[in-house]
Amino acid sequence: MPKFSLIVATKGRTSELARLLASIESQSETDYELIIVDQNEDDRLVPILQTSVKQEKILHMKCSPGVSHARNMGMDHAQGEIIAFPDDDCWYPPYLMERVSGWFDANPSYEILSVTSRDANGECSCNGWFQHSCDLNDLNIFRTSGGSCYFIHSSRIAQTVRYDECIGPGSNSPYLCGEDTDFLLTAIRMGAHGRFEAKWNIGHPRKDIRGASVSKERVYGFGQGMGFVQRKHRMGWLWALFIAYDYGRALWFYPIGRRVQAALWWRHARGLMAGYLCAYAKL
Repeated sequence: MPKFSLIVATKGRTSELARLLASIESQSETDYELIIVDQNEDDRLVPILQTSVKQEKILHMKCSPGVSHARNMGMDHAQGEIIAFPDDDCWYPPYLMERVSGWFDANPSYEILSVTSRDANGECSCNGWFQHSCDLNDLNIFRTSGGSCYFIHSSRIAQTVRYDECIGPGSNSPYLCGEDTDFLLTAIRMGAHGRFEAKWNIGHPRKDIRGASVSKERVYGFGQGMGFVQRKHRMGWLWALFIAYDYGRALWFYPIGRRVQAALWWRHARGLMAGYLCAYAKL
């Protein structure tokens, strides 16, 4: 049994995936399996995987589109003690896997470890919670649950929890995000204990409203996914706080001339409302 199972759902990216593979191959922890779940219709990944110096550690499989579907397929084949879901455009800093393994050894009561992420300039790009270290709970879960940032050390979770395939990119639904948070919330509802530690990070480009780097359509879809998950897990109080925060940000940015960001926060709030109400109609 390998120490780590790294499940990478990938579509469309090549140079970014090659960077991820290189960062994994240079880790001090070498006891791992790498499960590449390929959603491309062509064979663009074959040359990249064939040049890997550790091809024997790679399991390459094909699947239909949908990040949640791809991760579920990867979990069905995972054999490792610790499971992680690195995005195809992220990278692992040196010694990360060794430190994660050592942390679980020193903290056997925890089944989930979530870290932060930083871009190439060292700026926080995901999991930007104000506390440096804390247990995962309903209040902080949407700021500490980036899918490429968490590690699962639990056979119970690996065997029983799966991603909701109607949420996430490629799911053929309007809910473009939230699958990562939904997965952790499901595990926590089962009694799993999780911890957030910002002293470690993965590498990941920054793509968020604050940098105005996403379209209004995607922001709306992100809001829909978040609202759907909040209704699914009966988190109406948190949904109301998020609505107030988004509209507050929009009303703050508009009069000071930051109208693009104001429009994005407004769209995100509208997506939150739509996702929550659609989930209410389904549940």
